[in-house]
Amino acid sequence: MRASGNRLLAGFLGFSVVFFAAALFVQEDAPVDPDAEARQEASVDPDVAARKDASGGVPAMQGAAVDSDASAGAEVPLTQVSASAAPRGDHPASESRGDHPALDSYDFEEPARHLKLPKRLREVSGLAMLAGNRLLAHDDEKGTVVEIDYRDGSVVKDFKLGGPRGRVADDLEGIAAAEGRLYLVSSSGRLYEFGEGDDGATVSYTRHETGVGRFHEIEGLAYDPDQRVLLLVSKNPRKAGQADMIAIYRWSVDTRRLVEGGPVLIEASMLARPIDHKKFQPSGIERHPASGNYFVVAARQRAVAEITPRGTVLAVSKLKAGRHRQAEGIAFASDHTMVIADEGAGKRATLSFYPVAKGR
Repeated sequence: MRASGNRLLAGFLGFSVVFFAAALFVQEDAPVDPDAEARQEASVDPDVAARKDASGGVPAMQGAAVDSDASAGAEVPLTQVSASAAPRGDHPASESRGDHPALDSYDFEEPARHLKLPKRLREVSGLAMLAGNRLLAHDDEKGTVVEIDYRDGSVVKDFKLGGPRGRVADDLEGIAAAEGRLYLVSSSGRLYEFGEGDDGATVSYTRHETGVGRFHEIEGLAYDPDQRVLLLVSKNPRKAGQADMIAIYRWSVDTRRLVEGGPVLIEASMLARPIDHKKFQPSGIERHPASGNYFVVAARQRAVAEITPRGTVLAVSKLKAGRHRQAEGIAFASDHTMVIADEGAGKRATLSFYPVAKGR
């Protein structure tokens, strides 16, 4: 009897050990709580949410490379201005502008320097600043890129975009340097990607159709290294319902496509009202290397504005008509000096230099 009881007790203890081990195994391999996953997914990047809210119903078109024209022109290594580690312009610290140069840090009463450019640059359009204050500009109608001496306005070199179809001819409106490559943009939003060439060279290029020309006329190009996107700013809308909005489209240099969520949309009245105008029509855009905010020039209104990457208008200032006949390009030097290029408008094109004002 006692032996039988011992066997029952031993069997019960053995079964308990097996049951406990199985329970531990099931607990370790149990599925993740779906509610916890949902809560984790609901914690969306506020920048992404802001971009979706700013889409304004404009479709997020996805551009792709459509062709590549090649030639035997020499290309030289390209080094762009390195971005500051300062907070991005849509962060609260940059909204209040902190210690970074803001628009009101520049005195537009009189430029520190005002250079006349050679006659061949009468139709100068966009600007791009490379490391070492190497300033690039481009022609308004042909794919010619020119390096301008930052000190005296003379031409250092020029090179062309071309291939089997011949030299590029388009309504070109802006230039930007991004990740060791150069880009030109047309008014229809067509992007030309290429490398820097030697003096007199013809370089190959890749053409990307973004599709944004169906909605807006594009008038400027810049690069935002924080988001790794090219910025295409609009001048005039092509569709009804967008007449009062300015769009900044973002094209990823990684995916070679427009960023999902649509463009950043800004009410034009927010830019026009501070300078007593009914309209504000951008002609150039550049990202400030310290604050990360976007500076936009408007040729017709003779003005420059500061905007955060989320589209908040921080300030708008007038430019003197006597110095700025047609401001088309903007760039920043290594010391944050603002450089503005004006088309000749029947005369010589010019460069104006505005350093950060002391005490501001």
